[in-house]
Amino acid sequence: MTLTSENLKGMWAGLPVPWNNQDQLDERALRENVRRVCNIGAHGVYTHGTTGEFYAQTFEEWQQVAQATIEECRKLGTPTQVGCTALWTSEVIRKAIFAQEIGTDGIQLAFPFWLSLTDSEAVKFLKDVSSAVPEMPIILYNTARSKKPLTPGLLKCILKEDIPIIGCKGVGNEEELRIFQEIAPQMKIFVGEPQLAEWWELGARGSYSALIYTCPRLMLRYFDLCEKGGSKANQIADGLKRIHSSFVKPLAKEGFTDTAFDRVFAAATGFLTGPLLSSRPPYRMPTMEDVDFLRRCSNEVFPELLEKTKDVVAVS
Repeated sequence: MTLTSENLKGMWAGLPVPWNNQDQLDERALRENVRRVCNIGAHGVYTHGTTGEFYAQTFEEWQQVAQATIEECRKLGTPTQVGCTALWTSEVIRKAIFAQEIGTDGIQLAFPFWLSLTDSEAVKFLKDVSSAVPEMPIILYNTARSKKPLTPGLLKCILKEDIPIIGCKGVGNEEELRIFQEIAPQMKIFVGEPQLAEWWELGARGSYSALIYTCPRLMLRYFDLCEKGGSKANQIADGLKRIHSSFVKPLAKEGFTDTAFDRVFAAATGFLTGPLLSSRPPYRMPTMEDVDFLRRCSNEVFPELLEKTKDVVAVS
C-alpha cells in the first residue's frame, strides 16, 4: 500500500540484521523474522535504520536486506519503509531508486552526516532525492547523529518546496513535538515507546519499535490503548519507563548503542530466530549476560515485558 500522512501510524518493527558466524547475512532467518512480525500484526516493517546497521553494509548487502524484507512483507500485505541514508546525495538517490523499483511503500532519510549542512543545503538534498523518485513518500529520520536536526525554520523551508514529507522519526521533547504539529499538522511523528502514551494528545502516532518483537501482543495492545485513550496505556508506558531506568540507562553509560540494545530486546523472549546478538565491529556486541540482565530487570520492574511468546510465533 502507498503510505500517506493519513495511514502512517502504529508499531513498526525495526528488525536487526542477522549476521552469521562468517559475518554474512543469514537471509533465511531474516525472512522468517519478517514473516513473524508481519503475521503477529505489526503495522509495518522498517529496515536500514540504526538497528538495521545501514552504516555497516556494502551496497550489495543493503540491496539483499531490502529485497528480502520487501518480498516477505508484500506477500503478507504489510507496508514497508527502507532507510536510504548515505553520506552523499547520489548514493542516497541510488538507494531510493532501487527501493522504489522493488516496491517499498516509503523511504526514510537522515541528512548526510559527515559534514554539517546549512538549511539551504538540507532542503536542496531533499529536493534532489524527491525529484529522482517522484511521489515516493519520505519520512525524516530526525537524529542528532546526522549533525542536522530538524528545526521549525527548516521544516517551514521544506514545506515551501512541496517535498512529500509524510512523517518524522524522532523529536527532542514535548515542546518540539507541539511546534512541529502546529507547523505541519499532516506530518505523523514517531517517538520512543515509553513516550507514546504521554505524547499522543500532542500528535505522536507511533514508534519504530524493538519491543514489538520482544513482546508483540503487549505492544500492539499498548498502541490500541493509546488510540482509545485512558489510563491503561499510561500504566504500560510507566512500566516501559522503569525498564529504561533500570536497564537502558546503566548500559548506555557503558557505551551500548541502539543496535546493541535492540538485539538484546530481540533475544530476550524467543519471538525472533537466528543469530540475533552479532553486530558489526567496531561497535560493541551484546552478550547473553546482557540478555540475562534485561530478564532480571524485567522480572523486578515490569514482568509483562517477558510475557510468553511461543504461542504467537507464526508457522512458516
